[in-house]
Amino acid sequence: MTGKYIQSTSGKIPVSDISYAHSHEHLYTYATPTIAAEKPEMVLDSVDEIGEDIRLFKAAGGNMIVDMTTVDYGRDVAKLNEIAVKYGIYIIAAAGFNKGSFNRSLLENQKIVDVTAQLLDELYNGVEETGILPGVLKIGTSLNVITPWEEIGLRAVAQASKESGVPVSTHTQEGTMAEEQLDLFLEEGLPAQNIVLCHLDQNPDLELHKRLVERGAFLSYDSIPKPQYKTEQRSIEFISELAKAGLHTQIVVGGDFSRKGYYKGYGGTIGLDYILKVFIPKLRTFLEHKGQDAQGIIDDIMRENPKRAFALRKIAN
Repeated sequence: MTGKYIQSTSGKIPVSDISYAHSHEHLYTYATPTIAAEKPEMVLDSVDEIGEDIRLFKAAGGNMIVDMTTVDYGRDVAKLNEIAVKYGIYIIAAAGFNKGSFNRSLLENQKIVDVTAQLLDELYNGVEETGILPGVLKIGTSLNVITPWEEIGLRAVAQASKESGVPVSTHTQEGTMAEEQLDLFLEEGLPAQNIVLCHLDQNPDLELHKRLVERGAFLSYDSIPKPQYKTEQRSIEFISELAKAGLHTQIVVGGDFSRKGYYKGYGGTIGLDYILKVFIPKLRTFLEHKGQDAQGIIDDIMRENPKRAFALRKIAN
């Protein structure tokens, strides 16, 4: 059962305080030393430059962002909270791990119970000396496979979520292994409604989307603004199709921005207001043409669904 609060970097906030939300972004990250050397555009390390995009996001109606940067990809929760406080938004920070190419050194051959304990320490006591509590657990899997170390992470994240009530949001590579992730989580006893499966807009199998939603999981369509993935029209059509069966209430959206070129503050061209200023009007036009309740569906995917997806779960005594 979902609760009434979301854990932001600045503390617990009532879900009623959320206007519109992005489900998956990277606002501040050092990436990894290798990535930083080879692709410096993936280092996002300026509070001031990200500020322009935050202002655009707020002006478009948004006030909450889930930052999915993990410890193996250069997470800095103190900087995230600095951004949240300076620009007056809510940011959820992530505990957990990225996909296997990043998390292998932290997870391979580890005991699930030990990894679970490490995660719970952050969730209960805060990240290192900051005292900042993450509000979401992340784990990722690789393209068309779940590696042994990724499985350790999946099971540990499931156990940490069950005990803490903190929801889970995953990385799927190109939308693959989503059902396998869900199967494993359910095997661990984690309810499907505690789970957000990300990057599913990259998977063109609508029947898979329907099946995952019917099983109770949330799906994140979060590659929408990125031209290389070409998922914008698919996302519009899938939301419309899911809404016909009342299944859109498990869909959340975002941009998964992870490069300077996506952010206007860094000189990029897309901007953090793209979803609300460009995608949502396109979605509205499509839905109205289909005779559907455009405003109701938009309010669901941008506000009501994130409230449920990212709320802290009540823990049974």
